[in-house]
Amino acid sequence: MSQWREMEPSELRRQYSPSEWSPRMSADDVIKAHVAALQQGTERARAVAQTLLDVPYGDGDGEKLDVYVPSNPSLEMPLVIYIHGGYWQFLSKEESGFLAAPLVQRGVAVVAVGYDIAPKGNMDLMVSQVRQSVVSVVQQYSHISGLYLCGHSAGAHLAAMVLCTDWSQYSVTPQIKGAFLVSGVYDLLPILSTYVNEPLKMTECWNPQDSRSLLKTFPTRTISTSSSSWWSQTIISRNSC
Repeated sequence: MSQWREMEPSELRRQYSPSEWSPRMSADDVIKAHVAALQQGTERARAVAQTLLDVPYGDGDGEKLDVYVPSNPSLEMPLVIYIHGGYWQFLSKEESGFLAAPLVQRGVAVVAVGYDIAPKGNMDLMVSQVRQSVVSVVQQYSHISGLYLCGHSAGAHLAAMVLCTDWSQYSVTPQIKGAFLVSGVYDLLPILSTYVNEPLKMTECWNPQDSRSLLKTFPTRTISTSSSSWWSQTIISRNSC
């Protein structure tokens, strides 16, 4: 797990730059193709779903939700909250509706979460925002049959932080039936000396009053579980938090 410490800076940067791994396209073209696919998917979702865009979950300009509802919704429909990736500094909810295109046709509502990416937002703010977004969704859609969480890349990290929340500090305790964390970045130490950290400005020293402090941002131990409980589809252990 510590091999990254022995890497040359250029190699460490490459390891954390998946856009550079394509044998067919340049890094810039990979990013452009990825964004284009997300935008096209979101356009398709908006064509087949009822939408509620820019629904506030807080007072901040970036604290908004895009809600995608099936054309013939059930009062007890399941709902998926999606947290986008982008290394905590790229993308937004505006391109995050792609997930809804296949789901709304199967009676599933999807909520894409907006949050303040860096440099406007720091890590503590982003974590706080996504937690508050979940609280807001639960309060607004208390009748749903099941709440599911999905995050990609940096969004998977933020989703994992949601799963580690002490809900006693909030007005509700969300009953999250499952979580789907895709290509998440959970060990943040290796990115400290890479370009990823330039707008984030995280530090290695832990200071609970410092929003840029890193070491206890998220535990790195992950497990799989096949339990029959409501936690059964979650791939990050609640106990590891």
